[in-house]
Amino acid sequence: MKILISGIGGIGGYIASILCANRKQVTLVARTKRKEALQCAGLQLHSELWGEHTYHPPVTDTPSHLGIQDVIFICVKNPSLPEVLQAIKDCVDDHTIICCIMNGVTYPDVVRTYYPQVRFVPSCIYITSSYQEDYSILQTGNYARIFLGSPDTEAAQVVSSLLSHEGLQCRITTTIQQEMWHKYILNCAYNVSTAYYKGTVADVWNDDSRKSEFYTLLEEATAVGRALRIPLDEQLPQLIYTRTDKQKNKDVTSSLARDIKQGKKGELETFSGFIVHTAATLHIPVPCSQKYYQALLRAVNSTLP
Repeated sequence: MKILISGIGGIGGYIASILCANRKQVTLVARTKRKEALQCAGLQLHSELWGEHTYHPPVTDTPSHLGIQDVIFICVKNPSLPEVLQAIKDCVDDHTIICCIMNGVTYPDVVRTYYPQVRFVPSCIYITSSYQEDYSILQTGNYARIFLGSPDTEAAQVVSSLLSHEGLQCRITTTIQQEMWHKYILNCAYNVSTAYYKGTVADVWNDDSRKSEFYTLLEEATAVGRALRIPLDEQLPQLIYTRTDKQKNKDVTSSLARDIKQGKKGELETFSGFIVHTAATLHIPVPCSQKYYQALLRAVNSTLP
């Protein structure tokens, strides 16, 4: 089986390590310094859950020459998705399975725009993982689990069989859209608030007003989802808030917070922009989300030359 994985950051690097551990024929897609690091030092994983591992899969920056692939994993940030979908066009045919392991809730529509008939498996992953300065992958915490779901149940089962491993708990679900929205709503508060305060969950949780606005961000994102007719429990904001409150390690931050600190927009539009713009279309008031979005947008724009 020929497997390709594009996006070797915190998530993609961990997924690639799982595939390598399961002895799958996998090729990584990476460019410039990341490609050089992977070729010289290999794919290095430092995992609190699973241990220390190094693998040496082939790496390319031009996937088109690899030919048709059986399964393609896409683990990039949303703004990079169109470029990746264009780059893999010579790797896809009617039997190819594309599995996106990404944030947000709109990427399935983007994939379908490029490949209307592709065998597509969306997912929802819960993991704390990032790449380091040397491009090694650091995973922290005692959990790594992924939900997979698709009308193409055979495709979902293929992906599950590739990823099932002691380092990753896999579950196939018939409610993948709801699972994606559950995580998305969490991220609309978690990513956005940690980016806004340029800190960790602890920096948010140690201040009552910040905690209150965290809850409001959850409520506003849930309201937008329900207006879009996503079957979301009215108690979802409270459930997520309570789970976050009970989280033992709050000294963690988000990918958006890291990007904003570096003057990058990252997935600001994925988490905050989508909620604000969709709410405006639906005539739903989201003042807290709008406040955070505008402030983060100004912060990014102020760093531009």
